[in-house]
Amino acid sequence: MDIFAVFKGIIQAGPTVLLPVVIFIFAIAFRLELGKAIQSALTVGAAFAGLKLVVEFLAKSLGPATKEMVTQLGVHLNVIDMGFGTVAAIGWSSPIVPFMVFAIMGVNIVLLVLNKTNTLSVDIWNYHHALTIGSLVYLETNNVAVSVAAAACTGLFVYKMADWAAPLVSNYYKIPGVTIPAIHALMNLPIAAPINVLFDKIPGFNKIDFNMETLRKYFGVFGQPLVIGLILGTSIGLLAGYAPYKAFGLGINMAAAMMLLPKMTHMFVDGLKPISEQARKITDNKFKGRRILIGLDPSVLLGDAAVITTALLMVPILIGLAIIIPGNKLLPFADLAALPYKVAMVVALTNGNIFRSIILCTIAFIPYFFFGTWTAPIITAAATSVGLSESIPAGMMISSFTGTTMPISFMLYKVFTGNVMVTVPILLAVFLAIWIFMEKKIMPKIEVKDNISG
Repeated sequence: MDIFAVFKGIIQAGPTVLLPVVIFIFAIAFRLELGKAIQSALTVGAAFAGLKLVVEFLAKSLGPATKEMVTQLGVHLNVIDMGFGTVAAIGWSSPIVPFMVFAIMGVNIVLLVLNKTNTLSVDIWNYHHALTIGSLVYLETNNVAVSVAAAACTGLFVYKMADWAAPLVSNYYKIPGVTIPAIHALMNLPIAAPINVLFDKIPGFNKIDFNMETLRKYFGVFGQPLVIGLILGTSIGLLAGYAPYKAFGLGINMAAAMMLLPKMTHMFVDGLKPISEQARKITDNKFKGRRILIGLDPSVLLGDAAVITTALLMVPILIGLAIIIPGNKLLPFADLAALPYKVAMVVALTNGNIFRSIILCTIAFIPYFFFGTWTAPIITAAATSVGLSESIPAGMMISSFTGTTMPISFMLYKVFTGNVMVTVPILLAVFLAIWIFMEKKIMPKIEVKDNISG
């Protein structure tokens, strides 16, 4: 069996199988007792399976409603969002996958050894974001070295962004020792963070804090997550032209998701806690003052009611943006159900302020429509090259709200398909400047705040 077939077989097992195995390996590596290692791995695996089931349930409920909403509005755009699954298939189907996977892992290991990151990623499935960039570069350049470098450079960006985002995970989501090395979850932060700083300086505006606690305080039972899910789901159903009973059914489904996701998240954290504590003991002994962060799938962030509320409110907003943005051809569809992943870190950035999160997310998503439209031809060609042509509607091109639709991914794709002797050094110089600025100016302040709140 060749190495590509081995990798394909492992990945086809899916993250639900991969995650508990990887967690068990790390638990043993951190010298956790065998019984506790098995229990932790199985708990994490079961919780992750539960999260995925609820998210899939959310997608199956929301997908048809958003499609009907678009039909009701009479929108006709020729680039359809086929979802992250299609883009992931492009990434994992490339003939150079083994080389890219080893490069991404290698970057993580080297950065850890050199003490240039604290993120130890166990989220192998979400390598597909870096693999997609490398695969698209390979399709366009047919250059293995440049394509592998593109994937590795994406990994470099992700690990550092995960370091910088870790205090948000700890402070807001109360999951210490964990970060999220997934570019689709981190992507909106570079746009949202500086704008959020600006918002803090606007008199009056900086006093508006519309969060879940505010909803509960002023609206009583109508501010409870269950009722909010019911109201938002029913509203989306009515906008989709559903009959009242069917719209109410969608509302019940959204309420169920709002109730079940926090329970799965708590289970996930409980399973991870023994490993996280053991990892902290080991690193405290061997690396004084250093905290190793376990990099996990962003599903662990979806138990927060403000995240789901923000995501549901963004559905009609994104469809509205698709209609009014000049030159846009991208129709939001499949990835609307994945919006919780994309808004979660922005919600943490605003400390659960739904009002501000919606404004920041609206601004952050605007570039997606341009980049998704511009790169639709290469995404469509890539999907065809890996045997996905049957999934492409006749007369349409495909894209997604992941892949090269995301600003940093688009930038990396353009850099590595350009004159790399010029573009790559410029990219690395700019990123190094940002790295130094973040490490010297921003992170010390955040870490002080993190220590005080912890």
